[in-house]
Amino acid sequence: MSAPTITPPAVRNAVFAVWAILVLVVLRVALTFAFEDDLVDAWVEKSGATSLPREIVAEGAPAYTGVAIGILVIGLVLALAAANLPKRKQWARVVVYVFASLNILGIVLSFLAPSLVVIMVINIVVALLSVAAIVLLSTGDASRFFAS
Repeated sequence: MSAPTITPPAVRNAVFAVWAILVLVVLRVALTFAFEDDLVDAWVEKSGATSLPREIVAEGAPAYTGVAIGILVIGLVLALAAANLPKRKQWARVVVYVFASLNILGIVLSFLAPSLVVIMVINIVVALLSVAAIVLLSTGDASRFFAS
């Protein structure tokens, strides 16, 4: 059987999913920076240490900006992979598998810390898109496309 000469729909849809992940990651990072104080306040509230000054309790809060920058780096690597998927670059497929899996793991862990509802919704959509990208790149059409 000959290899497909055009990009199969599964690969095109995976590319679309990865670009959508990047857009949502940029939005999530912007929201994290814009609402960092609210995120820290939610952390302080959840800690229950109301007898201590806010500044002391806030020191134990997650490094929201550091995490946001790390997430942005993952998004940019995924974008680089998305740009190379239609070019039949096998490494791009592997990068999507690895970084989409890291996205899913990070999002599951993010539910342990308090967050804003909008960021939680974005996280859920990013997780679903990450799963979709992995599944789409695992189809038979995608495998034949990258094998050629």
